[in-house]
Amino acid sequence: MKPAPKQKQGCWTCKRRKIGCDKTAPSCNNCRRSGRDCQGYGLRLFWPDQSDGRRAMLSPTTYNGYLIVSDRSNRHFLNTTFDDLHQPCGPSICDVINRVTAAHALSARPAGCCFIYPRLLDNESSMMQYYESRISRMISTIDTRNGFRSELIPMALASSSLASLALRNAILAVAVFHRAGATAALPFKAKAVRCLSSSLSSEGNGGAAVVNTQLAASMMLCVYSVFDETEGNWYSHLDGAKAMLYHLSTMSGGKLPYHFLYTWLIYHEVLGAFTQPLHTTQQGISSIDFLTDDNVDKTLIIGSLGCSLEVLEAIHRLNKTRCATMAGHTNTTEALVLERKLVTLTQRVDFINTPTQPSNPGVSDHRKPLLTAELYRVATLLYHHRVYASHLDRTKERGNYLHHAFDLLSQMHLCTSPWPLFVVASEANSDEHRLLILRMLDRMDEARKIGNVFVLRDIIQSFWKQQDLAVGWYDAGAQPRWSGSWDLLFGEKRAVPWFI
Repeated sequence: MKPAPKQKQGCWTCKRRKIGCDKTAPSCNNCRRSGRDCQGYGLRLFWPDQSDGRRAMLSPTTYNGYLIVSDRSNRHFLNTTFDDLHQPCGPSICDVINRVTAAHALSARPAGCCFIYPRLLDNESSMMQYYESRISRMISTIDTRNGFRSELIPMALASSSLASLALRNAILAVAVFHRAGATAALPFKAKAVRCLSSSLSSEGNGGAAVVNTQLAASMMLCVYSVFDETEGNWYSHLDGAKAMLYHLSTMSGGKLPYHFLYTWLIYHEVLGAFTQPLHTTQQGISSIDFLTDDNVDKTLIIGSLGCSLEVLEAIHRLNKTRCATMAGHTNTTEALVLERKLVTLTQRVDFINTPTQPSNPGVSDHRKPLLTAELYRVATLLYHHRVYASHLDRTKERGNYLHHAFDLLSQMHLCTSPWPLFVVASEANSDEHRLLILRMLDRMDEARKIGNVFVLRDIIQSFWKQQDLAVGWYDAGAQPRWSGSWDLLFGEKRAVPWFI
């Protein structure tokens, strides 16, 4: 009979008892004879703050000096991961957005400080005041004749109809989300959706006033989707609002004025079509085609847009051109006419009705909308050059416009418009320009705390990483699919309100 194998060290029970061990495996004879549980011979971890009787306790480490890290806006890193290298030719933005939104859905922002306001849900008046004083100013570049305040609040409080109740709760949902987070806002959003659905079923014959209120409720739910990057119903709410606009146009003989509600809708539709141009084309007529007014001044900057109607219409035309280009149809004459119009286009503020006291540091209320509108115009020109890159060589002009765009950004304390910032960011190749973009995103996120900006940062950084990984393509004389054609979400319909 072979003797039992021996271990090199004694068992942990004998060590704890501080006696000799016969080192017999799997349990020693000492433990068997005394009826003790032999704790074996395996490895064990000991922590510095746990005394085992064999080593001295260590006092906490003290440091004589401190490393003071400067503000986070001064330090930025563009980290390339295996996911970025997974497809050597560069993934489409669809792939990046799927990855980004999945990550944010799993790591949604904390619920905020709803515990600081224990009676928040019972205090609707204070939340309406928060919307009036904070949210309505934040989502408009001009506060004078601010439709988010002067148009929507009276509609929400005008009656006890289901449509007004839907709008009222949608407004409260946005305000509560921004102040306290998604958990606190959910009851208001759910009630807004229920009331809107009931209103569409039972108040269908209520006339234009009711339909306008229903449209406003749908659009405010779109705004909620912009604020909450994980909500995902932006297209559904927008499609509903567009159906209501079509109904209103039939009630008025086919044409509608440039009312605040309708320009607000086409702003969402046009910038949504920037990421999903085929979606609008497949639906046929665009909402912007319903609006007509020979007396409207299209050079006037509209606060809910951030630019003039002329610039928004130019973006709309470029979205349609991208679809035509995909089908192999390109009209160079139209391209030159639109480019000439954008180059000579001027936008103006209604100074008579605009306050003179500055509300933002460094930029007066007069200059802020002008700088934002000009950034839109320059970004639209850069977009134009992208759309017609295969037909018009605008390398020199592109450099000039890019320099002008970064000069505008350097003059702005805060950029409140994601779309022109994204267009300019997609052209940024130098570290200096990219740092300026990241610092602007820092300020946007700090001041506004809106979910679409949270996602936009990741999309921009993913864009840059793919541009950097595609450098070899340029050296070989090839044009990378990512940066060459702006292949932005030509696939299935997705909830993408990131540029609103």
